[in-house]
Amino acid sequence: IQFGLVPSTPFQQGTIVIHSSMRPANTVGGDYYDIVELGEGRVGIVIADVAGKGMPAALLMALLQGSLHTLVTAGLRGTELVSKLNAYLCKSIPANSLVTLFYGELDTGNGELRYINAGHNPPFLQRKDQAMERLMPTSLVLGVTEATTYEAEETQLRVAEKLLLFTDGISEAFNVDQQEYGENRLEGFLHTHSTLPQADLIRRLTADVLAFCGDARPTDDMTLMSIRRTEMSDR
Repeated sequence: IQFGLVPSTPFQQGTIVIHSSMRPANTVGGDYYDIVELGEGRVGIVIADVAGKGMPAALLMALLQGSLHTLVTAGLRGTELVSKLNAYLCKSIPANSLVTLFYGELDTGNGELRYINAGHNPPFLQRKDQAMERLMPTSLVLGVTEATTYEAEETQLRVAEKLLLFTDGISEAFNVDQQEYGENRLEGFLHTHSTLPQADLIRRLTADVLAFCGDARPTDDMTLMSIRRTEMSDR
């Protein structure tokens, strides 16, 4: 049921191709990712991490998914959407819960991206020259206080450039020696494997994290979303 709430196949529209995967630490988890068509050649890209594990986190993940889709259907966009979503979560989730969220509105024709990062792990934007940029948090997490103000930033995904969104189950995975996989190791992997097709990148990155963990069972959900802008002729 939970996997039915998130995209199960690659997404292609205009010059944009998106591949995603989610590996819960338990049978169900609190990670959430989504691709929401907004009309006029734009899509909403979402990745979020609900604090907690197992069934309680999964229930909150489903609440987050339903609330976001309702607000999008009502015509809300950008900072207004995230503010309304935060207000609803503040009234609906336990006081000790919170949600990190990255929400972006991506033009599938020219690659323009307007995004709000509410306390989530900064995605990696890999430029054509292999320079790496991070889309840093613009606001606090969701579900803590209705007084939070959400701000948006803008960037552009140019042809042949890639954006990787991830949850902390990737970067904060530990091995038996209590060493962390870490964002530096993740960035190094992206540089080394920059020519891999998106599906292979996601599969091999997940395998690399699990190999690093070794006999240490992952304790957090692992979610990845790879977004690439192509030439129309590449499709």
